[in-house]
Amino acid sequence: MRKYEIMCLMSPELSEEEFKTLYESIHQDIQSLGGEVQNVDVWGKRTLAYPVKKFTEGYYVVMNFLFPQNQLPEFERRLKLREKLLRYMITLLEKEE
Repeated sequence: MRKYEIMCLMSPELSEEEFKTLYESIHQDIQSLGGEVQNVDVWGKRTLAYPVKKFTEGYYVVMNFLFPQNQLPEFERRLKLREKLLRYMITLLEKEE
């Protein structure tokens, strides 16, 4: 398994409860596909440097996780199905040893 980081930008229209539910569902997707979340850093609502899908604010959450490389396409497919997830970026933190 490789170590990844995902940064998610979520719609500012979400309530605090909906925001929490959304990032917990991403957490569950990681686990259901054989990954292991190591750290979750909730940044909360922030002003964006430029508009994203006509929004000037958004909720941020960053997760560090171990994940099997072959499951990454399925994970990204699931992320793209979430309408309230404006953007995400997955970064490989460490190469496999």
